[in-house]
Amino acid sequence: MIGLPFIPSWLELRPFAAEGCLIATIVAVLMVPFFIRRSNMVSGAVTIAGLMAALLATLSLGGEPLGTAFRGLLLSDMMAVFWKVILLVFVMGIVVMWFSTTRKTMHEGDGAEFFTLLLSATTGMALMGSTANLLMLVIAVELASLPSYVLAGFRKTHRLGAEAALKYVLFGAASSAVMIYGLSMLYGQYGTLQFDGPGGIAQQIATRAGSMPLLMVSMVAVLVGLGFKISAVPFHFWCPDVFEGASMEISAFLSVASKGAALILLLRLCMVLADAMGYVAHGTISMMVPSVTLGVLGALTCTLGNTAAYTQTNIKRLLAYSSISHAGYMLCGLSLLISGRAPIISDGGENVVVQAILLYLVVYLFMNLGAFTAAGLILRATGSEELHSYKGMGRRAPLVAASLAVCLFSLVGLPPFAGFLAKWNLMSRLGANGGWWWTLVAVIGVNTVLSLYYYARVVRAMYLENSDEPAIEVPSSGGGLALACAIMLLILFVGFNWLDRITAGASHLTGLPGGPAPASLVVRAPAVPS
Repeated sequence: MIGLPFIPSWLELRPFAAEGCLIATIVAVLMVPFFIRRSNMVSGAVTIAGLMAALLATLSLGGEPLGTAFRGLLLSDMMAVFWKVILLVFVMGIVVMWFSTTRKTMHEGDGAEFFTLLLSATTGMALMGSTANLLMLVIAVELASLPSYVLAGFRKTHRLGAEAALKYVLFGAASSAVMIYGLSMLYGQYGTLQFDGPGGIAQQIATRAGSMPLLMVSMVAVLVGLGFKISAVPFHFWCPDVFEGASMEISAFLSVASKGAALILLLRLCMVLADAMGYVAHGTISMMVPSVTLGVLGALTCTLGNTAAYTQTNIKRLLAYSSISHAGYMLCGLSLLISGRAPIISDGGENVVVQAILLYLVVYLFMNLGAFTAAGLILRATGSEELHSYKGMGRRAPLVAASLAVCLFSLVGLPPFAGFLAKWNLMSRLGANGGWWWTLVAVIGVNTVLSLYYYARVVRAMYLENSDEPAIEVPSSGGGLALACAIMLLILFVGFNWLDRITAGASHLTGLPGGPAPASLVVRAPAVPS
């Protein structure tokens, strides 16, 4: 007998209305040229409208029932919803940035393909935060990756763009193959594609089922695949070259959206495994990849990113190494999740590690979007990505220079900007656990001091080096976006307690059945200065 086809109910579809809006927008972007002339402006306007609809659909979830859907392929919780909001807001900023920097140089008619690729990658990245199923994990990662390869080389007449796309494809294909091999070993060993839930892979790992050597190999293979997306050392080699060859808005897109999606997915897998282990030390497992290895990987990543940025004279390569270093900071925090030590659960039931990373991602969004937008505006006016073209920008483009300076100082982690409190929040979570996590706190602190030099080089060129070049013309939309990001960094510093509460709600521990966390796990999270 042939069973009835699976038809999802509205309750299952409702939490994923954002993905539905994105898919509908892709169709609209492709269909509009059949009715209206092929216009890049129209394609961009349709994309903005679709992203706004997806954002409103996500925000309207409110108290909608959350949980698994599509027979366990997807899940919806507050962390997934929060990630979608971050992602959609950021991609809208990327489209506004495109209007201000690249629109006039893009061949008329290419907009439909460009925005189809951008929306497809965004859909994959949204799905990466909403799954703990191995099959859906592969689909989401590839849906995010394949359009990104093409976007990196979308500048069809630019030699560096083609070279960047080729490098991205080669590195991406190798890392995806390794990751899928690791996932296949997990499936072969445990007989299920579901990482979470009763009888899932995480629960079987916690009960020490299966072969430990095979488990270690498979988890390292998965880490290779996600480490490539995060651009963690030693999988970072593609990042500076791809950023230099891609257009400015695509470099910004990859710096936040791609890395953020991989971090959220890795965070999800670590949360599920930690919950299955009861958030306590668990023999061999506690000494494996999730804790010490992630901490060492994070320390190496931020150190290499900051030291390699010292010699860069190209702004996109400099910001590429900056993004590598910030990925390292977040990996250091992620190492705490499966440490088998308290405190990681606050007295309100929130996972303080998840909260710290979500908060860091929000601030990182505005820092990078503002920095890349300002750099794109200067590139548009001067035609150069080199630091010497920034001379005298404090006089030639005062608002752009001031916005860029604010974003760079926030990337360092200096007050009175939100980057300071985001980094302090992350370091306080690590320091509260004592032991070797104080080493990671010291690594982040030293790297913060190191990073001040290469960020200050840009500010020095803008304000302390003279130039005879005339003032530059800045589009109001681009200048407004850069200024808005700088203002948000100040607002988030002043209103940090509000952001802290929002991210705490998004990180609420729902994995422990029956309501609150066990008393042995409940501690008060360390205070953050306001």
